Amino acid sequence: KQRTTVVGGTPGSGKTVFATQFLAHGITTCDEPGVFVTFEESPADIRANMNGFGWELGRWCDERKLAFVDASPGDREELVIGEFNLAALLARILHAANEVGAKRVVLDSMAQLFDHFIADPLSLGRELFRITTALKQSGLTVLMTAERKSEYGEITRDRMEEFGGENVVIL
Repeated sequence: KQRTTVVGGTPGSGKTVFATQFLAHGITTCDEPGVFVTFEESPADIRANMNGFGWELGRWCDERKLAFVDASPGDREELVIGEFNLAALLARILHAANEVGAKRVVLDSMAQLFDHFIADPLSLGRELFRITTALKQSGLTVLMTAERKSEYGEITRDRMEEFGGENVVIL
């Protein structure tokens, strides 16, 4: 609890399913609502994909046990170059967490965030560390998914484990 776990895996290895199961278990077994922050797929796509597992994300949203923060690019093709910070994203996550009384947060997938913000990766890493620290200080347990280039080698493509992850799971 109140730690950050990085889940790394190659494309198709089940990172989003693992992350959703973390939230589903929290909601159904531990009475711990959650927030799903998506940087890649739309919330509607995630809900549709996860229905096959029997996880009724739409119902949980209606019951205020789950909230989505949609940070997916959608049809936008903008890139951020130069100075930036993720203060607005943090505010959105904390607002969603307060709305549902969240105890768990998923950030999926961090690879998209690194691809979108092509400024200095260390600056982005510092911002992510700031976000995960703020989330943990708010009493939240954080799970971040990150892409691996191959089955062996670096833990994650963008060295996510260096930016606030106390635990690492490799799929």
